[in-house]
Amino acid sequence: MPTPDLGTKIGQTPDPSVLPADLIRALDWLRGHLSEPVQLDRLAEVGCVTPRTLERHFREFLGTTPLGWTRRMRLARARQALLHAGPNDTVTDIALSNGFAQLGRFAAEYRRAFGELPSRTMRVSEHAPRDGGFDEAMRLTLLALPSAFAVAPKQCNAALEELGRPQELAPSYGLPKAVAGWCWGQRASHRFSSSPDRDRALSLQLADEAYQLAPNDALTLTLSSGALVLARRLDEADRRLERALALDPWLAYAWVRRGWMSAYLGDSEAAIRELSTALHLMPFEPLRHLSFIGMGCAHFAAGRYVHAVRWVESGVKASRGSFWAQRVAVAAAAMTGARSEARRMGRQLMRKDPDLTVAEARQAWPFRPEFMTRLGEGLDLAELPRA
Repeated sequence: MPTPDLGTKIGQTPDPSVLPADLIRALDWLRGHLSEPVQLDRLAEVGCVTPRTLERHFREFLGTTPLGWTRRMRLARARQALLHAGPNDTVTDIALSNGFAQLGRFAAEYRRAFGELPSRTMRVSEHAPRDGGFDEAMRLTLLALPSAFAVAPKQCNAALEELGRPQELAPSYGLPKAVAGWCWGQRASHRFSSSPDRDRALSLQLADEAYQLAPNDALTLTLSSGALVLARRLDEADRRLERALALDPWLAYAWVRRGWMSAYLGDSEAAIRELSTALHLMPFEPLRHLSFIGMGCAHFAAGRYVHAVRWVESGVKASRGSFWAQRVAVAAAAMTGARSEARRMGRQLMRKDPDLTVAEARQAWPFRPEFMTRLGEGLDLAELPRA
């Protein structure tokens, strides 16, 4: 931001959204030693802090303990091993190799996390039955993901075009339906088309079809959850998202959506922790700009408007088509008192989104009412059209 008041505040305010160095060191070490017992003193030594500080950082930034985090990682790694088990692998071997010495306890914890016993996971392939064109459908779907994650009009439409073929090739493959459902939801929510009601109905239909086809695939669950969020079905979306993270705690996109969900629900500090986790797992595109924009929304909700401007501006700069998020930066700049800068930013936004009004912006997203009220007030201060 070029204005002196914003620059000064940015320089004076510490950034609470970066994982502490000791936590990063501890996590890196744990990932390479998941099969070993968790010894807090040894882990604190790796992190170069006291055990008490390390435990506090685990709770503040990850919402768990070192042992809880390790147990969740072990379960996720065991599931991947079971899903890709060879003819000579056994449940016992996989449990032992992932740090579970008590087989009965492993089976119970696994069932609580994934809703089935390890032996069933081993018997049933996640993608069975596979259609004859599954391999090509998977390739085409993965190629479409960057466009879908851009959350921008041109890329959204391009992704929908690219996703038609994989749905034809493999009708029982859930992921392309989930991605398409997410894109149709974008069109409805972000004013990417002139038929939002039709787009939203199609989004929900595809999200539900994807869920029925792949209830145990974390990425499919996460994308279908996103479609539900855009349709304001937050409770149902939250349940799917929690299941996705239980299935795959390493899935960066699930942490992006988890952070956005917390922001929608008004828990700014949780949103920042969760989006920080996403950035730690994947600090590059196509997910980085979504994490940045989500950070900005969380800071806006917490009244940290300078931070909100900085994060949203960085996110939009990384993905120019995501200009829909710029309205948060405009409102945040206005709320700091930098009215002339906010008006300039507002004029830039209106050139990209000429039909935007304050009244429409206040109804666009499923944030809490107080968030949307302040958003409208900021846009009004920036002199955007009221209606």
